[in-house]
Amino acid sequence: MRIPLLQTVWLRACESSPILQSIHADGFHWHLHPDATAIFGDGPPPVAEWIRSGLAERVKANDQRTVFRVSLPNGSVYLKRCRVHRPRAWVRELFRPPKAKLEFENAVAIQAHGIATTEPLAWAGAEGHWPGESWLVTRERNAVPFSDWLMRPLPPAERRLLARALASFFAHLHDAGVAHPDPHPGNLLVETDRNGEPTFVLIDLHAVTPGRSVPMAKSESNLVLFNRWFQLRASRTDRLRFWLAYRRARSCNGIERIDAERIEIRTSRSNASFWARRFGRYRTNNREFERVRSSAAAGYVYRTLPTAFVESFFSNPEAPFESPTKKVLKDSRTSTVVEVRIETPSGPFDAILKRFNRKSLLQIAKNAFRPSPATRSWLLGHSLRDRGLPTPLPLLLAHRYRFGMPVVSYLLVEKVPGATGLSEAVAEAEALPPVARRQYFRRLAFDLGRLLRTMHDRHVSHRDLKAPNILLENGQTSTLIDLVGVRAGPAVPYATRVRDLARLNASFLNSPAVSRSDRLRALTAYLGVPPKDGRSWKVWWTALAVATQAKVAKNQRTGRPLA
Repeated sequence: MRIPLLQTVWLRACESSPILQSIHADGFHWHLHPDATAIFGDGPPPVAEWIRSGLAERVKANDQRTVFRVSLPNGSVYLKRCRVHRPRAWVRELFRPPKAKLEFENAVAIQAHGIATTEPLAWAGAEGHWPGESWLVTRERNAVPFSDWLMRPLPPAERRLLARALASFFAHLHDAGVAHPDPHPGNLLVETDRNGEPTFVLIDLHAVTPGRSVPMAKSESNLVLFNRWFQLRASRTDRLRFWLAYRRARSCNGIERIDAERIEIRTSRSNASFWARRFGRYRTNNREFERVRSSAAAGYVYRTLPTAFVESFFSNPEAPFESPTKKVLKDSRTSTVVEVRIETPSGPFDAILKRFNRKSLLQIAKNAFRPSPATRSWLLGHSLRDRGLPTPLPLLLAHRYRFGMPVVSYLLVEKVPGATGLSEAVAEAEALPPVARRQYFRRLAFDLGRLLRTMHDRHVSHRDLKAPNILLENGQTSTLIDLVGVRAGPAVPYATRVRDLARLNASFLNSPAVSRSDRLRALTAYLGVPPKDGRSWKVWWTALAVATQAKVAKNQRTGRPLA
């Protein structure tokens, strides 16, 4: 007699699912895996005691969940506390199990498909009929987060090995019917064997269930989500290597219909949509940002900023500018910039505080209907960093209000280590020996050309892209500052690209050290070989010459120096 398909699936699930022990304790209904006894003994894990005694070390916290690491004699475990933090989540859990149960059961099912994941030991849900907190306990693995792994320098051989291993892992996931809805490196762990071969471990499984092989359309969409992180940080060669290895490892029909170029195009669009959605996050309470309000000022802070400094600043924002030991970097009619030292438990660090001084009544009235210059710098600073573009981290934004309108604004950003202005760096390079000077300008021209191309490709333009608004970190890495003139949004059109390049070119128009060859080298680095937009370098060269002369003529008419 043939067994129906659904009954077969149910029987296999029963065979792979362990028999759990159920215990009621402290208002929670615990479900224990048979392996849990060897870790924390008989009975449910004493999570309240672990937290109260300090044995549970908090490693991650946000509105949705808190994760602790607990070191026990028989091995370490991770303890995840899942909260029902919003009405939508409360209503959702009326119709589905708690997140801890979903992640526990999904981990068991995924392990049955031969996919490495966290080892679940226990889960608990609140007693009663209404949604509440849930807990998940998993065994610690000898693995590191993949995002941390990628932050260190990787030699070419290791990059090639990693790309192929990662492609095989994703092919295995998709063949097993697993399409993680949030596939970024933070949701992967990496283990290595004695030979250095990497093994990937999938985590954050509450919305992941295995099933039939993932169809091609869904596979492509999942690869687009995964590629968003790597498109900003990995080379095109490494991404192509991943894609070719993925195609070879996938055991399904129709894989040839997925095109790598189409995935790249879709990834660019997906990233642009993601960046646009992130703007609202920079002015809300979340795990990265916090609203702050006092009688003296109101604004937002980056959560890594020490609480003592935040409270002191918002009680009197003018104190850093009135200190007798202040280090003034700029003092003009429009703004004042000072350097401040911030004390933290891990040691002090320096930051740059800029005060946007009060202007005309018309400017104050405009700020009531549009973001102030300080607010634009805050928003765009975080947006540029999300896009992988180099700019100092904004730490604090504050406004002093009068009649409901922002009158004076403050912006605190990290200090760029070893910062040198681009103009100063070029002037200093003029004193180098001829060979060293040529080598320096060749590298600088290439780096600036690639920076501007990356900036434009990531939908960012800078209408005030002059040399003083570019710093060299430790004399080498270019960093963008003074972001009031930055625009981020749709794709940057050709005319705007030419304007930005011409503005930077005009900064060195009278510099004898910057040759025509250096300008051409920067342009070809910007365009790539062959040029990506179809226009030859000669077309761009002519357009830049015209735009540069127009900028020079405009400054001569207004009497402004050409910085």
